Amino acid sequence: MTKDRSSILSAAPAVLIILICSVLPLSWMAAVIIANPVVRSELSFDSFRIGLLARTLGYNAIGAIIATLMGLPAAFVLGRGRGGLARILWVLLPAAILLPSLAYAYGWSQAMRIIVDQARNHGITINVRPAGPIDVFRCIWSLATWLWAVPACIIGLALRRMDTAVQQQAVMDGALRRITLRQLLGPIIASIAIVTILATQEFAVYEPTGISVIATEVRMVFDTGALSSANNAITVSGFLGAGAASPDQPARAAAAVATLAPLLAITALLAWLALWSVRRVQASDALAEGDWPRVLEASPWTIALTIALLALNIGIPVAALVGSLKTQFSLPRMWSEYRPQLQGSLFVASEAAIVALLVSFFTAARRMPGALVATLGSFLIGGQLLAIALIRIYNRHGLFWAYDSSVVTAMAYIGRFGWLGVAAGLGTWTRPWQELRDIASVDGATTIRAACSVIWPLAWPMLLAGGLLVGALSLTEVPATVLLMPQRPQVLTPTLMTWVHTLRYDPMIEASLLMMATVMIPALLAVLLLIAGSRVLRSSTR
Repeated sequence: MTKDRSSILSAAPAVLIILICSVLPLSWMAAVIIANPVVRSELSFDSFRIGLLARTLGYNAIGAIIATLMGLPAAFVLGRGRGGLARILWVLLPAAILLPSLAYAYGWSQAMRIIVDQARNHGITINVRPAGPIDVFRCIWSLATWLWAVPACIIGLALRRMDTAVQQQAVMDGALRRITLRQLLGPIIASIAIVTILATQEFAVYEPTGISVIATEVRMVFDTGALSSANNAITVSGFLGAGAASPDQPARAAAAVATLAPLLAITALLAWLALWSVRRVQASDALAEGDWPRVLEASPWTIALTIALLALNIGIPVAALVGSLKTQFSLPRMWSEYRPQLQGSLFVASEAAIVALLVSFFTAARRMPGALVATLGSFLIGGQLLAIALIRIYNRHGLFWAYDSSVVTAMAYIGRFGWLGVAAGLGTWTRPWQELRDIASVDGATTIRAACSVIWPLAWPMLLAGGLLVGALSLTEVPATVLLMPQRPQVLTPTLMTWVHTLRYDPMIEASLLMMATVMIPALLAVLLLIAGSRVLRSSTR
């Protein structure tokens, strides 16, 4: 009984955090759907909603396919590469995923402007009509080049875990490509599903030029009370935070839930498909690093294509931002000018990172599988709906101490990305770690004693990485941040959203570059900690 009680008490802080930040918003959403007949009536499909859903899935699925195709060469370098390039990619690509989507899309907008200007100088006219075909493709391309590292890492990890004996036999049979494709089919499907989910949650890429997808319509409904139309343009930027202060806030919140509900059902299906596809991959717990023959190594053309994709997907938008500056590039001046908003972003992100770190440590002390389901659920509903739920829960008398401060914003970030902290903690319950726990148990250690004396001292790099990832993602989160108004302290993202509608604007460019540089610090540190943690685990289990 004492052992059980100490184990339960060790999990209590993590359980409380997950209940407040994930379970409570999910419960609010379920209550709105069940108790509000208006929401249920709005769930009926008319031609507008069918077109909106098809447009949203079509655009983002195309982006997911492009991202996966671009990620394949890098995946082979990650999974079958040797030497310094593969090591650098394992650090650089995961960190690149955390670059802010808002700044990234603005970089591609500048690149498009430069291309159009150069074509005009050569007598070629390119008509980039807002929300037209070229503009839509720019958005799809921006999302694909931002998220291409996701399939690269998923497929690369699958290659490292792949049975090389099967592939060597395929080489002798002359069927290496066919066998490899069959073995990678699960990770490829999972990659497309995951990137589609992530892309559908982003509205900052589509909104500046008025492209109507579900994410932009949800914000439109909550902030203005109506769907987009000729008289209610998506590109109007003056309604930031209007939904939070509206007297008909309950009706707007219910309408936002109804607008997003069809996509949520498809998101759940895609999440299940990704999980099912990954589980079908025959994988071992230990990485098969260094034991594949030369014939299975990444080819030179794969390496060259990966380097070219890095230059294209990361180099061009960053170079376009720098090249579009009208003033001289100066990091000290930029830091001085945007320091208050950036310090506010760092403060709130640090709060979320610290809480996520606590969750990861306590989850490592007691296994809680249901915690991952709850936190993933609050992530999958998207930042906008999560923010709306928190507004409806805390924007009331008696709870202003939480709403009118950084507390609710930090809650939104934990609800969005807390699953990373939970996953880091649950990672210490896999087979290699379980063997260490069993040894400690034989010596008479309780669950909490084993965690304090064995698991935490060895797993701290991985647990700390989980917290840092939550902090880095909190710095770049757009959907939840722009709906939570007012913000004390003020953060940088809402300011960027007011500037993003101006095509060439130095404050937007400078703040975007500064945000990119800032977020790379915790991102790179988190990746390095994950690599160090895996090495500690391998050395401790030998």
